[in-house]
Amino acid sequence: MLSLGHLASTVMWLLLVWTTTLPLQLTNARYASCAVGEKCRMWAEEGGPAELPCSLSPQKLAHSQEQLYRGLSIRWVRRENSSRKKYHLVLKVERSGLKKMAHSMMHRATVWDPGFLKGNFSLQIEPLLKDDAGSYEAIVRSGNEVWNCHLELGVVLVTASPPGPLVASEPFRLTCNSTHPGKPTKTSWFHAGLLIQNSGRFSSLDQSLFVSRSVQSDSGPWTCELTFADGERISATYNLRIIGFTEPTSPVVYAAAGADASLPCNLNYHPTDTGVPGLTVHWTREESKAKLPPTHGNSGNFPLHLPAVGLNDTGCYLCKATIRSTTITKNVTLAVITVTQAVTEASHLLLICNLSFYAGNERFQWKHLDEVDTNHSSPEVSPKRLEVSRQGSTLEFSQVLPEDEGTWECRVHAADKLLGSVQHQLNITLSFGTKHPGPDPITYFKCPMNSKHALICYKLHDLHLTQVSSLAEGRALLSVSPRNFPALDRIVAATLPGKGVKDVIQKEKALQTE
Repeated sequence: MLSLGHLASTVMWLLLVWTTTLPLQLTNARYASCAVGEKCRMWAEEGGPAELPCSLSPQKLAHSQEQLYRGLSIRWVRRENSSRKKYHLVLKVERSGLKKMAHSMMHRATVWDPGFLKGNFSLQIEPLLKDDAGSYEAIVRSGNEVWNCHLELGVVLVTASPPGPLVASEPFRLTCNSTHPGKPTKTSWFHAGLLIQNSGRFSSLDQSLFVSRSVQSDSGPWTCELTFADGERISATYNLRIIGFTEPTSPVVYAAAGADASLPCNLNYHPTDTGVPGLTVHWTREESKAKLPPTHGNSGNFPLHLPAVGLNDTGCYLCKATIRSTTITKNVTLAVITVTQAVTEASHLLLICNLSFYAGNERFQWKHLDEVDTNHSSPEVSPKRLEVSRQGSTLEFSQVLPEDEGTWECRVHAADKLLGSVQHQLNITLSFGTKHPGPDPITYFKCPMNSKHALICYKLHDLHLTQVSSLAEGRALLSVSPRNFPALDRIVAATLPGKGVKDVIQKEKALQTE
């Protein structure tokens, strides 16, 4: 009959076996599985981590669980290929827990101590060196039992020439090497999971892949797969870094006339951070080929700042970055946004949003900034009156009203992205002045009641007025065309200092008799 203490010990042992067996299976699934008493062969990449597996099977673990509590010793050795009798110590764990290891394995080799009670005696090596390839054996002693694991470790590696980060447009070569004694019957190359064919920039020979000219999209993982006559296939990966620009090939920067502009020139890696010396960056304007003032940047950002741009600043600018005697260039186009105010033959007022350069995918949006917008859900605010219509970049007023005065903003979009905007101040006033030849624009005039001068609003017929400068308001004016606007229903006349209403009426009659 079992005692209560012995029953409790048996239950705890069963729980330990149940809870540790499944994690062992999951862990070993990441690496080559090798149980004691077996001979295994595995491959690992040079420079990365390697785990030489050695573990008890679930059946042996259940049978030897109690013995693991009594203390054990583990010894990993590497045997000479020429003789099974010669070996070199790699790592040793004594019953007391003291560890010893070879000088070449200092800070590189370890075992997972908590895994001992789970029957896991695997050896971890990081970073793995090419010289670590060879035959390994683990000798595990627990009580009166001795277990052995035999493994053949092979090392595979992809090297790049030239080494280190490359500069876009530089050629490079990738070579796949392994410690396998045979010669591969087939070598395949993959970039980001896609098979590389011999064409264009790519040509493969033996175990090497040559790329005649690198592009920025070549960044990322390159994998080689070696197939041998016995059917064994091994692979290794190299993560290639290409120094280049982060923006699109030829970006366009949109800026309002009179505003500052910043032209981008950003590198995805700063060469000094990747160990590549010798970086110089300068800007030139393509039209003049002259060098612009030197630019200073940090973290790979070297923008060109242009203050108060105008139409003369429109054009293509070139950012040149020279790295390790290799020069890469980037075109940036500056497009200046302006607004033109015009009148058609039908006496309609037009506000035209102009670009000094068109990429072809621009979309225009007009908004009256002085108008209270109650529809916040609409991404594009259009004029609500029937007298105002929008066609592309043009805003047309068939009849200008006082509430149209204020700031109008033209926004330039591409898809859902705002590229830039410009604001135009529309002022509506009236004053008299000198007659100028040529057709004159037309507008609706309001009574600026806050003026310090007396004002009279009255009806004039066939009034001939021309464009003049402002007297009281000091703002830009729109005026009346005698040919296009023969009858004004309402107009505002401002009395000048020292003159009365009669003077204004007499001036009106004089204009009508001309």
